[in-house]
Amino acid sequence: MLDHRPGGGTTIGAAAVAQAPADGHTIFMNASSFLINAQLMAKLPYDPDKDFVPITFAASNPHVLVVSPTLGVNTVEGFLALAEKKGGELSYASFGIGSSNHLAFEMLKSTYAFKMIHVPYKGTQQAMADVMAGQVQAMLADLPAAGPHIRSGKLVALGLAAKRRSPTFPDLPTLGEAGGKAFSSGSWFGFLARTGTPVEVLGTLNREINKALASPDIKARLAERGMETHGTSSDEFAAFMKEQSARFAEAIRISGARIE
Repeated sequence: MLDHRPGGGTTIGAAAVAQAPADGHTIFMNASSFLINAQLMAKLPYDPDKDFVPITFAASNPHVLVVSPTLGVNTVEGFLALAEKKGGELSYASFGIGSSNHLAFEMLKSTYAFKMIHVPYKGTQQAMADVMAGQVQAMLADLPAAGPHIRSGKLVALGLAAKRRSPTFPDLPTLGEAGGKAFSSGSWFGFLARTGTPVEVLGTLNREINKALASPDIKARLAERGMETHGTSSDEFAAFMKEQSARFAEAIRISGARIE
């Protein structure tokens, strides 16, 4: 059974799992916000380091740098030239303070040495709608969410924040190809269980989830949406989260992000 517990940047769902029996029947699909919250929020209803154990890294999708058609630029080079000239007058949207695409855009600004004003929203839809309308000029958006608007011409895609191009948009260059500096960011999802879950149960969960992720049907359906499936060992997922946590810490430092 899938139990949606939206709100609080995944903290509500995480708290529900932390309070559930450690029997493997209630597991948590976590995302980058799980790691970001641990660094930005002083009070959480759980201990992110002690209350959870990793199962597997499930799937990920890259961010894509998109701009409003009203901005009049079609390349990363043109965008950077405009940002260098008028960066103090231009703004970028995010899904909220401390969100993955907020921190990623701050890292992008640092990588390419330009300035833009941050405009946080409370969710994806309104942020993207205002970029399409030209009220905000740019954003790093999840490829699955931005894809239909890129195809319709409502958003202009400049570059993919990934090491390689996406099969769903093969003509879209990576930011490294288009801007001369490698840059990767995106959203990702994995599974955690409550600490204390029996080792044999964790092994079964890892095996069965990875089996599902490896199925041609699942891989194809997610690929159509611009997502890549993974399926790893619990140790590999733990190492990935450690690396991501360090990267978010640096992005938070650069951005000065705070959540009261």
